[in-house]
Amino acid sequence: MEYIFASDPHGTGQPWIELVKAAEKKYPQAKIIFGGDYIDRRKFSQETIKFVKNQEAQRDAIVLIGNHEALMFDFVEKGDQTWLLNQNKVTVKSLLGRHYPTEQLRKKLAANPLYRYLFQHVNRLVYATNHLIFVHAGVPLDGQAGSREYDLWAREEYWYGESHHNQLSQIFAHNQTGKTIVVGHTPTCLIRGVLDGDVPAGQPEIIGYQEGPTNDCPVVKVQYAGEPARYFTDGGCQPQVPQNNGNVCVFAEDGSLIEVFN
Repeated sequence: MEYIFASDPHGTGQPWIELVKAAEKKYPQAKIIFGGDYIDRRKFSQETIKFVKNQEAQRDAIVLIGNHEALMFDFVEKGDQTWLLNQNKVTVKSLLGRHYPTEQLRKKLAANPLYRYLFQHVNRLVYATNHLIFVHAGVPLDGQAGSREYDLWAREEYWYGESHHNQLSQIFAHNQTGKTIVVGHTPTCLIRGVLDGDVPAGQPEIIGYQEGPTNDCPVVKVQYAGEPARYFTDGGCQPQVPQNNGNVCVFAEDGSLIEVFN
């Protein structure tokens, strides 16, 4: 059994879709897990959501929620305006064709079929197997259950551990869950840190890097001897770096990374 993990397209549309299709073609029996953040930042949220929706229907794909979907839900359902600060105008234009005043916008989105699909179907936080945990942002590394906020938003507290997430101690935490953990959420070019021990021997492994602009975002693997790995996969689908269209990763049942499409 293989698993395809594709996360954080942020409205990239066809370039990201083609990466997923390439992985599916090579691994036709693989289970597909989408890791969240299908909207915002780039122009093609509608195309991205439609593809994810179709994959759920046709291939029984697992569709996890990201923090950007959670922000949109809070805006539409509760009136929380935080989402309006998160490059949402391209999402609104993609789904509705134009922007609207706040209250009218909430009503228009609530009636939109693709919004209704996301709100009604995309609320799962974690997908786990015997050897793998797939989640948008992170899970507690001591093996305890995470909160919704942690699973969707964790950054330094997941990278370095609860007692070390500050700018003076960027030592990656140990993975005590017994499973390989795969996340998106943060473009990997923004992740900095070392493993316990001497540098450079303590540097994380960079996978799938291709020569290009300095803000390319390859897969980052963090692993201590005798422990399962952690993989950071967010490929930096941002409007200011149009060459970055995501990292689509294929994992084996035992938790090892087989291939990256990027």
